[in-house]
Amino acid sequence: MLKNRPTAIGGLLFLLIINLLIFQPVNGFSKDRRFFIAESDSDPLKTQDLDNEPLRELDNQKTQTPENSNPTESESSPQPLPEKPDIILVNSLQMSLRDVIENTLKSNVSIAVQQYQSKIRKEEIITQEADFDPSISLEGKATKLKQPLASAFAQPPLSKTNSQSLDLSFNQKLKTGTEYELKFENERNETNSAFAGLNPQYTTRFEVNLTQPLLKNFGLDINKTNIYIANNNLDISDFDFKNKVINVISDTENVYWDLVFSLEDLKVQQKSVERAKDLERRVKAQVEVGTMAPLEILQAKSEVASREEAVIQARKLIQDNQDNLKNILNIHFDSPDGMKEIQPLDSPQFLVESPISLKESIFTALKKRPDYQAKKKELDNKNIQVKFNENQLYPTLDLVASFGLNGISGDAQAVGFPPNTNPYGGNFGRSQERTFSGDFSTWEGGLVFSYPIGNRAAKSRFTAAKLEAAQLLLDIKDLEKTIVVEVREAARLINTNIKRVQAARIARKLAEEKLSAEEKKFEVGLSTSFNVLEFQTDLAEEQSKELKAIIDFNKSKIKLRKVLATTLEEYSIQMASDSSP
Repeated sequence: MLKNRPTAIGGLLFLLIINLLIFQPVNGFSKDRRFFIAESDSDPLKTQDLDNEPLRELDNQKTQTPENSNPTESESSPQPLPEKPDIILVNSLQMSLRDVIENTLKSNVSIAVQQYQSKIRKEEIITQEADFDPSISLEGKATKLKQPLASAFAQPPLSKTNSQSLDLSFNQKLKTGTEYELKFENERNETNSAFAGLNPQYTTRFEVNLTQPLLKNFGLDINKTNIYIANNNLDISDFDFKNKVINVISDTENVYWDLVFSLEDLKVQQKSVERAKDLERRVKAQVEVGTMAPLEILQAKSEVASREEAVIQARKLIQDNQDNLKNILNIHFDSPDGMKEIQPLDSPQFLVESPISLKESIFTALKKRPDYQAKKKELDNKNIQVKFNENQLYPTLDLVASFGLNGISGDAQAVGFPPNTNPYGGNFGRSQERTFSGDFSTWEGGLVFSYPIGNRAAKSRFTAAKLEAAQLLLDIKDLEKTIVVEVREAARLINTNIKRVQAARIARKLAEEKLSAEEKKFEVGLSTSFNVLEFQTDLAEEQSKELKAIIDFNKSKIKLRKVLATTLEEYSIQMASDSSP
């Protein structure tokens, strides 16, 4: 054997190592679609209260301030922390808004479902990358053949052949569109023919085949089309995930404030019942001394019953809101926590701040809205598809090339008259040495051209791709208009609720004054219990309206953050992929 020449196994291992180092594709993503609440030195809900977030009105409008307030003092002095509830329940889940949001992010089912979509998109990228993975195959066969021969010179006339083959191949498609194949074939053939110069005969062949598209399917971008689309789909799932988190957090905030309202409104209704009962006692005392007709007692008792019914309805609303909040928090109703009542620890506050810049708000929404960003990624996919289908209009023109090395060996037999011996005798290793010596080679090269007449299928796909891109572009324009309308409505709603709170406060103060005046008249006999009860009802209604207006003001700020897609920033919630370098 020739020691200075590489063996077949050594040459093949060298080619495998070169491929793994140079051509092996690398996954094209490293994003993690999780979210976390960024750590900070202070609690955002305490140092940057919902009411301390800059509240802005429409352009060219004046800043509104609460009655009897000093704007300079309001801006410079720190705002008070949210007030705690009057009564702390012992066997209850005491939760601040921050606590509720954190637990929602950990346990909400719809958020967990959306996370699976991102994981699926990641696997799709790997699937598309796998199209460029190399493959290796090994094939071994053994054949035994017996057949009669028609030739008069055949010796013997019955041919017996035994052959064994072992073939190894390695192939890969590169992202440039190039396809290559390495083949290493080995065969041993033994025959009973008297004219076989080598018996058994060893045949070895090493071959490299190369195909390079020159028109259709040529280029890095064309061949990575599905990878680009899969990466964009992963980004789209990221935007969908953010949108889901924003929606869930916004819904959680709204339900939290609904629960706060129902609890506070229960206090209003209970206070109204106390007023009616107090009046009933006073009327009863006057009836007993004969200064008032017995009919007045019936009026007072009827009003107490009516107001107690309102208390029952208020308690029912509390239970409904608690169930809604437990459902968002994924708390099972038959669990220990599900049996407890949820007691909110935050109270709504009302503070009017600087005016809203409508232009800046629209710019922020178009920059941050996940649904809008997802649509733009979809448009990127459509444009990628248009470019790919345009390439498919070209005819197929491939450059093909092949290079092979071969060699034989075997037990040399003297054949003929006079006897002649084959010069390529030797063992199986000698066949490999002759192959990789380069003395016996084959070259082949050429061009392969094909083009379907008319090419209607490719033209139709190209036209359809352009139409889909144009359709999606119009859809994006329509979404832009919708976003502008939503921003304007959200800003207008804040201003409306500001005025509602101010009007409700005035109405509540007037109702208090009217009730106080009527009670004084009742004490001196200048009014009836009917009038006092009517003014009590008016006061309870105005108190509820004021509370509802303040709750709606806070909920309108939630809506504005949702429309601007700044909800995550408000609570320092970040996607893990956003914080990665």
